[in-house]
Amino acid sequence: MPVFLRVLNYADDLSGESKTMNGSHSQHHDEPQDEDLGLDLVSHVASSSRAERKSRPRRWIFAVVGVVIIAILALVIVSLLNGGTKASKASKASDAVTEVVDLKSGGHASLSSSKSENAIGVELTSLPQLEESEQYVAWAIHESGSVTVITKTNGEDASAGYSPADDIIAIHITVESSNTPAAPSEDTEASVDLPLNKDSSAEPSQGS
Repeated sequence: MPVFLRVLNYADDLSGESKTMNGSHSQHHDEPQDEDLGLDLVSHVASSSRAERKSRPRRWIFAVVGVVIIAILALVIVSLLNGGTKASKASKASDAVTEVVDLKSGGHASLSSSKSENAIGVELTSLPQLEESEQYVAWAIHESGSVTVITKTNGEDASAGYSPADDIIAIHITVESSNTPAAPSEDTEASVDLPLNKDSSAEPSQGS
């Protein structure tokens, strides 16, 4: 009767576990864990990238808003400084001519001009308080017929200037609505022609 011999492979184990040729256990059963770790790492990196992308626009928005605010403040400050500087140039120049007029409703307007500085200045003081819907407006009247608002106030003291002023022929001061019109009303608080009379004081001309 033939005898069948079974040759045991070193890779087989009676326990059913697979071994390598050197008898050590195979590491294939660890591979699913390695794959899980890899997927977790990819998922974490993707989540971090999405969070970073979401946070970047917010930082840019804050930066843009900050720049806009700084620019607006700078423009306001420059505008205020320029107004005061032009008024001072006209009133403090060596060739300054100043004329003080009384406004029809009360208060005073000190008007200054200077050829060397090519500027005029307007200072409104002691004004009666107006309703919230009204304001005092000082206008520069140009030779061409166009007008420019020099300053406006609800009743507080105000000082401003304008330059170049070589084409200005008159200064009108009126009471207008809170929405400044395109041109001064005919009923003026004061109307003074340029050039000014040096060191003079006059009553305001009556508007029609």
